[in-house]
Amino acid sequence: MVALFFLSIALGTAIAGWLAQFYDPQNEVPYFSSLGIAAMALGVLLLLVARPVLNLMRGVR
Repeated sequence: MVALFFLSIALGTAIAGWLAQFYDPQNEVPYFSSLGIAAMALGVLLLLVARPVLNLMRGVR
């Protein structure tokens, strides 16, 4: 579990570093708009996938 925790932090840091190259202080709106839209799309995807995953996990302890 601890390894997965550190892996998630490493992945988040790597993605943040990669996304930083697209930031332009002169024009911030497209950068933050695309990040917001991507976050909302991922949230909707997680909501759609949560119920089937919970059904598959029934009986697992």
